[in-house]
Amino acid sequence: MSTPARPRDQDALERLIVQIAAAINTRALYSEGHPRVAQAAAAVLEAMAAAVGRQDFITFLIVGEDLVVDERPLRRAGIYHQNFVHALRRRKVERLTLARGLDLQELLRFVSVLAAGGTPATTPHIIVGRVEMATGEDAAAGPESRPTAPVTATQINEGREAFARFRTDRRGSLHKMEEVVWSLMESLARSAHDVIPLAPLKTHDEYTFIHSVNVSLLVLAQARTFGIQGATLHSLGLAALCHDVGKLSVPLDVLNRPGKLEGNDWKIMMSHAEEGAWQLAAVEDAPPLSVVVAYEHHLRFDGEPTYPLLRRARRPTLAAQLTSLADVFDAVCTLRPYQKARTRPVALGILSERAGTFHDPMLVGNFHRLTGTTPAPLS
Repeated sequence: MSTPARPRDQDALERLIVQIAAAINTRALYSEGHPRVAQAAAAVLEAMAAAVGRQDFITFLIVGEDLVVDERPLRRAGIYHQNFVHALRRRKVERLTLARGLDLQELLRFVSVLAAGGTPATTPHIIVGRVEMATGEDAAAGPESRPTAPVTATQINEGREAFARFRTDRRGSLHKMEEVVWSLMESLARSAHDVIPLAPLKTHDEYTFIHSVNVSLLVLAQARTFGIQGATLHSLGLAALCHDVGKLSVPLDVLNRPGKLEGNDWKIMMSHAEEGAWQLAAVEDAPPLSVVVAYEHHLRFDGEPTYPLLRRARRPTLAAQLTSLADVFDAVCTLRPYQKARTRPVALGILSERAGTFHDPMLVGNFHRLTGTTPAPLS
């Protein structure tokens, strides 16, 4: 009678998941030959050796929302766990087997395909496939078959109304914004696979609220890749939607002025983060996360001085970091009186240049995978 295999070390499994997710995001940010990519891949191999133990291979199965190893669902342990599941599912990989003998080059090829948004092929030490589940009848068409659900005119009008009300009825405006975010969440849920249905800008005076709607959509999409759902997802989307409410107090001639702002005009523009936080904090029942994100969305990942000026350097919250990425991306891609709209690859190139300083490199890499666009080199 054979002796059953000893249960695997759960902490070792979690470390392996973290390292694979980190390697995919790192590869999305850097070229395959970059030292950081090699370092991330080496960390995967080291974590794999610990997780495999005395056995010859390890197999991950994605069943519903669960990640299963050795017929046991793994406990959920933070955003890397969900990021790993989401990265595989988006690429139609439901079964992943890593076998002893996997080397750096084979792993790098696998990680590079995932980072580029492709579906990897089976190789000698990496087996990918689908989980076959018998059902009584054919399943309904999956998300890939759904048509794109763009942001509707109704949603745009509701967003415009919510922002217009903020000057005179901030509490009522926030309640309206909450409804808008639930509607945006439904749009993303109905969207075609890997599509982020951003709203178009028609006039410059619409910029603040159209930009805020797009930032909210981009934050919701980022958060979904980490498995964030429900009320928490809604809180993140609402905070992103409210991030620029302080600009409603900035005169339009300053907001739309061509050229670089200087002197008092720049001071007025910089004040929008702190002003927005104060305005939201003064609203009864305002979500604390919205106040925090309004204040922090221009803070740098590395803690270096920016605005608002802090007494003590600190890293912004995750919600503010997600908002900052979306803020920069949409601003670069949008036509303004003082700026031509640039392409998504250029916007991603700017995010790449700012990775490690203004933005968390892991989040930048995840954003690259989310948009499915290769960043353009900056001259």
